[in-house]
Amino acid sequence: MKAKTELLLYRLLWLAEKPLRPSYHNIEQSFEGWAYHNGLLNQIHQLEARGFLEATQDPESGKRLHRLTEAGRALVLDGRDPEIGWATPWDRKWRLFLFDIPELESSKRRQLTRVLTKAGYGCMQNSVWISPGTPPEIEKLIASDDPDCTHLLLLLADSKGPKVDAKMVEGAWDFEAINSAYLKLQETLERFPQVARDKSRDSLAEWTAKENATSRAILRIDPLLPSELLPKKYVGKKIWKNRRKILAEAARLAASLTR
Repeated sequence: MKAKTELLLYRLLWLAEKPLRPSYHNIEQSFEGWAYHNGLLNQIHQLEARGFLEATQDPESGKRLHRLTEAGRALVLDGRDPEIGWATPWDRKWRLFLFDIPELESSKRRQLTRVLTKAGYGCMQNSVWISPGTPPEIEKLIASDDPDCTHLLLLLADSKGPKVDAKMVEGAWDFEAINSAYLKLQETLERFPQVARDKSRDSLAEWTAKENATSRAILRIDPLLPSELLPKKYVGKKIWKNRRKILAEAARLAASLTR
């Protein structure tokens, strides 16, 4: 998908009133005007055809309103929602994913590693990965008829208590790097007041692209563990909460620039 189209979907995501919860009436009614002035109506129609956007007519004003579908929202967030991850209750069972793929088949090892990383699994050793849950993509992988999956094994292990759980989390994920990514996002968020003072479409577009890139970088490395497993030093929840506040302000600014 073209970068311009991705940014259009991203802007629709944070134009929500809450934000991040798509609703017809959450999207500012001036969106059509903004899209027209930016030459995006054709892209909107394409996104509707692909199932990423849907539209309805406001019975009161007669205006056409848009919202992201769940498929569109999942696409923008790479299928991973931090708030859902943190709020997910844990059954106190670890999923251990083991694979025995010969070193000679390095391409298969790299491909599987990418899948596990994207699903939020953490690496304890080269071929032993852990997660507090089983993401859908891993369930599909295990259930597939792919002959390569004969090398794969998923085991369940009961929690041995908070201290052991904490050590497993520390050993499987690099929370120094994760916190560093969140701090970069915080730096981007702190630039928004200047964007608001500029009241420039170009300035807002540039900031949006930067915020999008830093947020997506986080979603690529943060396992989004249930809250009870998060390290005390983890800064993600606090910064993501601040992000919601800033995006609400950005949505109001975007709406004002379309009038």
